[in-house]
Amino acid sequence: MKPRLLHVHDIPTTKCQVDVKFKELGYRVESVEAECMENLTESRFEMIILDLPACRLKKWLHLANSLFSFPILWWCDERKPATAAPHEKLDGVLCSGMNDNELQWSLLIGVKNYQMRVHLEREYRFLSSKLDEIKRVESAKLSLSKQKNISENKAYELMRTQAMNERRKIIEVADSVLRQPI
Repeated sequence: MKPRLLHVHDIPTTKCQVDVKFKELGYRVESVEAECMENLTESRFEMIILDLPACRLKKWLHLANSLFSFPILWWCDERKPATAAPHEKLDGVLCSGMNDNELQWSLLIGVKNYQMRVHLEREYRFLSSKLDEIKRVESAKLSLSKQKNISENKAYELMRTQAMNERRKIIEVADSVLRQPI
């Protein structure tokens, strides 16, 4: 079964009817004005197609990303490439010159791009938290070495030993060291 698409537009046009084109390809399409995006529930569709000019794309792309968690593609009906258009959370670009096969392949690639983007965002958050933990351990190590007038290596060994003895993570010990008044 083909996915349900949400076609979002800000100025309805009869020139290139995106919803009609995808309905002809067998997709279930719901068309709404961009202002009505907030009233929709996420479970009714699997993909969004933003049918907006490049100059207004950023605003609606940001809103769509804050409301929904699935692939967002842009229907670009402009003659020249929009280099100023935001691309950081856009999973694909479709255009009126594409034939049926190209449109379907672009949708598939958009889904894959979305999956990759979500994976990279999750990995970034994980690595960011790990880096934050490392910074806190280093800060605690420095603080402990100054408090006890010992080397940083010895301070780290003390924290590690305490963590093992108390069956705690080293970050928990580091946080308790950082909370102690100097």
